[in-house]
Amino acid sequence: MPPWKVKVKLPRLFSPRNKSPQKSGQSDDSTKPKLHSTASQQSLSNSSQCAQRANDLWEIAHQTLENDEEISKILVAATEILEVDFQFSIQSAGSAARDQLCSFLDRQARDLEEKRWVVKLGDHSVGVKEKLITICRNILCVKDVVNTIAIASPPAAIVCAGITVSLLLVSQAADQHESLVQGLELTSALIPRLRLVEDLHLQPNVGLASQFVDKSKEQLVLLYCKIIEFQARALCHLRKHSVSRLFRNMFKQDAWNDLIKEIQQLDDSTEKFTLRIENAGVRRKLEEIHSTLSNDQLWRNTSARDEKMKQFYKLLYTCPYKDRKDRNSPRVPGTCEWFTSHTLFQAWEQSDHSALLWVSADPGCGKSVLTRYLIDEFLALKPKRTVCYFFFKDDFSDQKSGANALSAVLRQFFMARPHLLSDTVLGKLDSDGKNLVESLSDLWNILLDVTTNPEAGEVICVLDALDECQDADRKQLIQALGRFYLERPDKHNLKVLVTSRPYEHIRRGFQKLENQLPTIHLSGEEEVEIQKISHEIDLVIEKRVEDIGKENNLRPDECVFLKDQLTSVPNRTYLWVSLTLEVIENMPGFTKGNIRYAIRNLPQNVDEAYEKILNRSPDKAHAKRLLHIVTAAERPLSLRELSVAMTVDAGLQSLIELKEELEADEELHDRRFRRTMRELCGLFLVTVDERIYLLHQTVKEFLVKDGPSNLAPSDDSVQSVTAWKHCLQPEESHRVLVEACMLYLTYDGMTDSLPCFLNYAACHWPSHFRKAFKHEACEAHKVHEAAKLGYSLCQPESKIYQIWSPIFRPSIPTHCNTVTIATYLGLAAVVKLHLQSTLADVDSKDPEYGRTPLCWAAHGGHAEVVQLLLETGKVDVNTKDLKNEETPLSCASWLGHEVVVKLLLATQKVDVESRDSYGQTPLTYASRYGYEAIARLLLETQNAGVNSKDTKHGQTPLIWAAEYGREAVVKLLLDREADVNLKDSAFGQAPLLWAAEKGRKEVVELLLETQGVNIDSRNDCGETALHLAAEKGHEAVVELLLNSEKLDVQAYNRFGKTALHMAARKGCEAVVKVFLSSKKVDLNARTEFGETARDLAMEGGHKAVVELLG
Repeated sequence: MPPWKVKVKLPRLFSPRNKSPQKSGQSDDSTKPKLHSTASQQSLSNSSQCAQRANDLWEIAHQTLENDEEISKILVAATEILEVDFQFSIQSAGSAARDQLCSFLDRQARDLEEKRWVVKLGDHSVGVKEKLITICRNILCVKDVVNTIAIASPPAAIVCAGITVSLLLVSQAADQHESLVQGLELTSALIPRLRLVEDLHLQPNVGLASQFVDKSKEQLVLLYCKIIEFQARALCHLRKHSVSRLFRNMFKQDAWNDLIKEIQQLDDSTEKFTLRIENAGVRRKLEEIHSTLSNDQLWRNTSARDEKMKQFYKLLYTCPYKDRKDRNSPRVPGTCEWFTSHTLFQAWEQSDHSALLWVSADPGCGKSVLTRYLIDEFLALKPKRTVCYFFFKDDFSDQKSGANALSAVLRQFFMARPHLLSDTVLGKLDSDGKNLVESLSDLWNILLDVTTNPEAGEVICVLDALDECQDADRKQLIQALGRFYLERPDKHNLKVLVTSRPYEHIRRGFQKLENQLPTIHLSGEEEVEIQKISHEIDLVIEKRVEDIGKENNLRPDECVFLKDQLTSVPNRTYLWVSLTLEVIENMPGFTKGNIRYAIRNLPQNVDEAYEKILNRSPDKAHAKRLLHIVTAAERPLSLRELSVAMTVDAGLQSLIELKEELEADEELHDRRFRRTMRELCGLFLVTVDERIYLLHQTVKEFLVKDGPSNLAPSDDSVQSVTAWKHCLQPEESHRVLVEACMLYLTYDGMTDSLPCFLNYAACHWPSHFRKAFKHEACEAHKVHEAAKLGYSLCQPESKIYQIWSPIFRPSIPTHCNTVTIATYLGLAAVVKLHLQSTLADVDSKDPEYGRTPLCWAAHGGHAEVVQLLLETGKVDVNTKDLKNEETPLSCASWLGHEVVVKLLLATQKVDVESRDSYGQTPLTYASRYGYEAIARLLLETQNAGVNSKDTKHGQTPLIWAAEYGREAVVKLLLDREADVNLKDSAFGQAPLLWAAEKGRKEVVELLLETQGVNIDSRNDCGETALHLAAEKGHEAVVELLLNSEKLDVQAYNRFGKTALHMAARKGCEAVVKVFLSSKKVDLNARTEFGETARDLAMEGGHKAVVELLG
């Protein structure tokens, strides 16, 4: 299962004892939640009692400070800064709290390392790197000396966190008191030392006299009071919180000096007092601290971050995107200018804000060549611009994925701007792992987030051949582009250029966007553009004819004749020119007569050119086998891989001869094989960086039959190839390649003799097997022979299995039996062969995951295998695995395998409400991941709990669907009477709040239209949907909410803030504009500390928002 996200929203620790006065203009306290609820006070009371029982001196110090009205307010403000601005809050004690603190300290240390270690003190800048490093190391030292008992004090943890935050703010601030840095150094050093004093002298088992212990505690409490006060003041001062203006005298230079002097005096007094006790233990512990510090933890943390960055870059490298770009030819000088001189392109390129340009043109018009030119030459000329790209291609699965495209784009961006790879983004590596690069929406959101950073500058994203992207991803990409460019492009400088064929389904996808932004579409199929492209094609013809003339000693008049004839053909394209000249160049002799003959038989279109080229092949059967292999390959094959695949069917002796040829001279072999490919297939195959590709997407469209295949017995003899168009059936192509892979793997010693094909054969033979034998119409004897070979490859104790299985990815579970391996791989024919001999292990569990063959088949979506296993009647359909307690139905539901879900439900034996270790049901999974069809199937059983809550955060299927923006599933659940106001158990948020917080506009709209929805529902922090949407900057959602008459626009959260306050504090300019346009907000509303929205904007340094609120 994908890891669960961790969300922490805990009550604050520091709270004033006195209620704040009621605001003017506020008629009733009930309209605004109290700063602390009764439940929170009870929780704090219980916590305080526990702390007192444990003699927690930090807690006693904190309670002492709470009795001071001024300091109490400063404590509240400091805690709010930690919680709201830095997402840090500790309520519980024990190892979990310690881990939380250590994680926070690590994160702050990494942030500090990225800052410039210069602080402005008064009128002069001072490099204080060593001093700040010392402070940071002091705090990191806490991790090594504080155990789970010592961290039982939440106030102590908050002091540690507060000092690191203050340190970070010091490194960012423009002007500070020198005494502030001195105070941070002093207090950071005291914390670990005083912790040891407590451990060694004040514990019950030490045996000191009670009056001595009491006096020591009294001294420490006084010192802790001053440390807490100092860190709270420092936070408020550095963050420019309004409380620092409220109590100005406490934040003046003299006040800082006095406070630090008091801390030093109390420290001296404490030290003198403790020196009376045997201090060898203290000294020994302090030596251990300094020894730990010498290991330079801070820099090791930085190294760990560097390692995580490398892992992240590696994860994003889902395909060789640069190689795929370079397979396109460079432009001929003088071409592509029709595009770069076009006013729409120039407006897009020269724009100083986000812009979209969709370029459409017919096949063969040079779109990909144009794209390569733009990326490598034209767009790269401008400094401070980051150009990212991806070329979609239909011939390999990794080039058809929208998620792979965005992974490549993000990798290029972060490689160019590594300083913008934040801990937040890197954190997704820990939380999501490889699932991150499989989620198009998550990757898109990361791209939008990083491009909002002013340091990102101008970012250009070029996506070539969108029509070759797989259907679902293409639709999702177009929708994402539409939402972005219609709703919030002003926050970014993200320019996207998309090329595609002018297909109607793509045009429909862009239609809404084009209606509102008519300048986004540059159509290369318009008459004016066609004329300009034709002119540039003539330049290519002229250059190519000139080269042919020189190579073949043509007379000038023959060259002119050839050029004139080629340029006179209507509707010519770059591709047609290349193919036609290929036909002409390979004609024997070049007299004028031959040229005239060639012109008379000139192919009139691309299909005719393809037929002529392949009909010239000297060995059509071998040419067809070669094309079978290249079109079926799941990644580009190298010359040597393709050479082995072509040879393996000829028998072992041929492979031995190939091995000897490679051993003798590899370069000679490669040259010969290139020549063989050229002779067999002409221009159809091209070599780029030693890998083989089809010349053009139209080659595959010409060769491969689309739609249902005719799997009648075929003969690959010369006579069977009467026409080349659609001569390749996909299943037959996969059969050719899987037989090559399996024969290679099973030939004794061949993997050692010819290792060049091992990686491909090991990784891809199962996939080719599934695709080759997925129809019952396959010839029985061929299926049986393939199944026997596959069965031998799935024997876990065999030498063959030990060779290929360690290479296969994803890794096969360890210590499995044959039937488990075959079901994991989805090899229906192999499973069937096995079941014919025995049913003994059909329901056994593997030792690594505890999954049965049925679980693995459901997990992989192998419907044919699931059917075979169910037909035995010997499998438990409700069995759970050992790791996550998932059933086969759970696996199929969260991975979107609809056919498998149907098969399992048809047994009428499955538990539709089965729960995994997190309490998630199959409906929870289907809702979370947006599988509407599966959700509908589950609901139709009448056994799926539409309001069931998981046990992790207590979220319902509707909450999951709303949070992730699964609009269709939300509608389905609402139709089935899901409780629209039911809150989760962890955070107290209803579906509307989750959708608003995540900016899911369409879902918010659906929920608002639902009868009975509570638009003013609050979470545990007293926040409404309007608060959350405003704080996150989702202006479209804010506008939707404001349009509702029932909305309480002036609702206050637990921190005494309205939605406008939160938007102003975060600098959400667009949201503030929406509020002002609505004329529903009170600009003079004040927070608990008397701040207006304008005050908060000023504190955050958001000049544009300040001017708006003027």
